[in-house]
Amino acid sequence: MAFSLLLYSGTGYPNDTSSSNPALKLLALYSPDVKSIKTINPYIVNIIAIYEINNQHHLKEVRDYILWYFDHLNYPDQAGLTGSIYDYEIGESGELKSTDHYDSVDGYAGTFLYMLNLYYLQTGDKELISARWEKIEDIAYLIQYLQDEDGLTTPYFKSRDNVKYLMDNCEAYAGIKSFNNLVERTGMSTELLSIELEKKIKKAILGTLSNKAMKNFYWAVDDKIKHVSDWKILYPDALAQIFTIFFDILDEDVEKRKAFWKEFNKHHGDSINNFPTEQLMIYKLTKKKMLGQSLN
Repeated sequence: MAFSLLLYSGTGYPNDTSSSNPALKLLALYSPDVKSIKTINPYIVNIIAIYEINNQHHLKEVRDYILWYFDHLNYPDQAGLTGSIYDYEIGESGELKSTDHYDSVDGYAGTFLYMLNLYYLQTGDKELISARWEKIEDIAYLIQYLQDEDGLTTPYFKSRDNVKYLMDNCEAYAGIKSFNNLVERTGMSTELLSIELEKKIKKAILGTLSNKAMKNFYWAVDDKIKHVSDWKILYPDALAQIFTIFFDILDEDVEKRKAFWKEFNKHHGDSINNFPTEQLMIYKLTKKKMLGQSLN
């Protein structure tokens, strides 16, 4: 699944590594000890970048990270996908080494496109967008490629049991919507994607992933089982539900948004300060959206 529970680890690296690596610069903003970071998970850095843009902070660092992300795309990866990105390990001497692994393709791509559109909305940096438009298309095309016949996306090519996650699909929807917004806002043309793809993912989330009996969403479905969400379980069950708020799946259902937000806080509101950094960011961003304060 595309959401990591741990942001920091205990193995160190040289002091000057964070000053030269854009991804590490953003990670270091929230690390109690910058030397403790030993991995780069682009998905987590995407969440941090989204959080920074929403707070209108560190936009230069976000821009540098966007360029770093483009420079580390796979052409192709081990599954034959172009435009994906792996996690990276930091060696003892500070060098980066690809793990040849990612938690998910759809989640990484979706959050990056969402962040990229948010960055453009805040900065108007069309030069960055136009200069790398082909790579942006490659990232967006991943989502279409990973879409199954039911409209939902899988996290990898040939995922085990054809699993599809609620979190990932919210991110994939937001990514395609953001891509289409970039097309409209920048004037860039494309023949790869359309509004229909965006609508199809959202329809599948509201349909296939909806658990009418429990009045919430399954946190995942696969060829064998539908994974029922329990509000008492933070991850992935309850957290996945508020993804539908933040990534606009429930934008037309005000009452359900309010009900989900109330239910989440009923069970987990007193423990938010104990959340891992990236989960706390999602919570705070969703809270801003509920208050009508988010940028998009």
